[in-house]
Amino acid sequence: MRVTVFTLFYFIYSSMQALTVHYTIQIKNPNSHVAEVLMEISGIKDKTIDIKMPVWTPGSYMVREFERNILSVTAKNGGQNLKLEKTEKNNWKIDLKGAQSVQVSYAIYCFENTVRTSYIDGDHAFLLMTSCLMYSGNTSANAGKLKLIYPAQWSKVSTTLPKTAENEFSFSNYDELVDSPIEIGNHEELTFEVAGVPHKAAMVGLNNCNKEKFTADLKKICETMHNIIGAHPCKSYLFVIHHVEEGGGGLEHANSCVVQMPRFNYSNPDKYKSFLGLCAHEYFHLWNVKRIRPAALGPFDYNKENYTHLLWVAEGITSYYDELALYRAGYINQAEYLKALSGTLNATLNRIGGSLQSLHEASFDAWIKEYRPNENSSNSNISYYLKGAAVAALLDIEILSATEGKKGLDDLMRYLYNEFYIKQNRGFSDNEFYEAVNTVAGKPLDIREWVEEPNSEKTQASIRIILKKVACGLEDKSKANTLYTGINTEIKGEKLLVKSVEDLSPAMMAGLQFGDELIAVNYLRIKLSLEDAIKNAGSEQKITLTISRAGIIKVIELNFVAKTKADLNILIEDKENLVLKAWLKVN
Repeated sequence: MRVTVFTLFYFIYSSMQALTVHYTIQIKNPNSHVAEVLMEISGIKDKTIDIKMPVWTPGSYMVREFERNILSVTAKNGGQNLKLEKTEKNNWKIDLKGAQSVQVSYAIYCFENTVRTSYIDGDHAFLLMTSCLMYSGNTSANAGKLKLIYPAQWSKVSTTLPKTAENEFSFSNYDELVDSPIEIGNHEELTFEVAGVPHKAAMVGLNNCNKEKFTADLKKICETMHNIIGAHPCKSYLFVIHHVEEGGGGLEHANSCVVQMPRFNYSNPDKYKSFLGLCAHEYFHLWNVKRIRPAALGPFDYNKENYTHLLWVAEGITSYYDELALYRAGYINQAEYLKALSGTLNATLNRIGGSLQSLHEASFDAWIKEYRPNENSSNSNISYYLKGAAVAALLDIEILSATEGKKGLDDLMRYLYNEFYIKQNRGFSDNEFYEAVNTVAGKPLDIREWVEEPNSEKTQASIRIILKKVACGLEDKSKANTLYTGINTEIKGEKLLVKSVEDLSPAMMAGLQFGDELIAVNYLRIKLSLEDAIKNAGSEQKITLTISRAGIIKVIELNFVAKTKADLNILIEDKENLVLKAWLKVN
């Protein structure tokens, strides 16, 4: 029986090994925003083969239906057409007719300029592989090659894929391939080293960057994040920095990241620091998410949602570190850092949806809520980035307190890295994460309540108790707002519109709703802002609002009620406290 099992295993293994897959991406006319892809599969033993387009990209937890951009698909063997049938929204079944190889050709439209999609125009091409390369379950574990063909006026390719020949690259499996974005164009590359690992920053598009200063600052930020773990897993690392008119955001990859930066923000000190924080966030993901990861986050199923309750660990802890990195690297001082952390705590406490949704639930529901916000999101859910960062800070303090300053969150991250990535190369379960916390702390720390329960009346009291462990108090600066409306506004064109209405607020009780245009307060035209108009009206109990709803003018009476929101400020009460010094150390 052992011989039979071994023979069967060897046969399956040999069949898998015999399969090869190669891709060619050709950009003939970049002004058409179209890439032509050739996917060549050989060594096939089955009668049919299925090819799929991913429906999402790791790091951005929403089904994005990339297959909607495919313009045409054909399948051939040796020049002969093979029958190809679309069986699902993103799946094509090919009848091989006895052939052992197939050449799949398709054209895909690439014109969505975000960090999570592919974009091609006359200036450059950015290829985010999950949004443009199909795969087959038969070949996803197999190695192959990728060839690029692009206009002659473009002189540079930036990627972390191993180069095998001119414009040809290799990959060990589909996961590695699609986790390696490619930038093609005439961009400049900035270079530096961290822990002996070569780093590059592809500077794409017009910008006002002081390249020498930015290179030094980015290097310092990367060194600060590296010091948390103390080991670097990459052979090389790449920042792809897209300079845009407006926007932002980033997306992590195993050996690279893609970030957007408004092109002239380098000359604004606050916005520049914020961008360094974004770079720190995406860079730290090369450890936390790509190596230190919940079990659901790799290997991936690109065909559907991949659920986990631990996105607050992946994103929340990383968000805590991106602010802390600016402090540790010396870009903000201690007072500025505590002010930023105070803001995180206040935003967590003031989020109405935080009393309905826990971090546990927010992580699981990311696919339908975090990445698909609407006008009621602030009333119905909590951000696992926001509250996750707050919980990470409290967890850091708890571990430091339990170990008298000897160990903290850095040690927990190192433990998770060594125990699950280095030793076992796998993700961890919910229980394994909580057990790791207790192991590092040297005693049980009950943090499940912070994660699995929504905010309640005792949340603020719990925060105060934990901050006392680092000799910090909370100064309460909150005051009752007697002119509280519950209306959040936005300007579109020349119109002041209701962006959202807070639950049980005067605005909700009066019947205000998303999309209403705010025209006048007490029949006086609103010129600058709703708040200014209310103050100028001099009302203390109620106002008359003139609005336009779907083109119809309405007059609404709004009665004020007093509203107090958390406005807490962290204050150090004993600068010589041992645990405080361990927490707010500077590298």
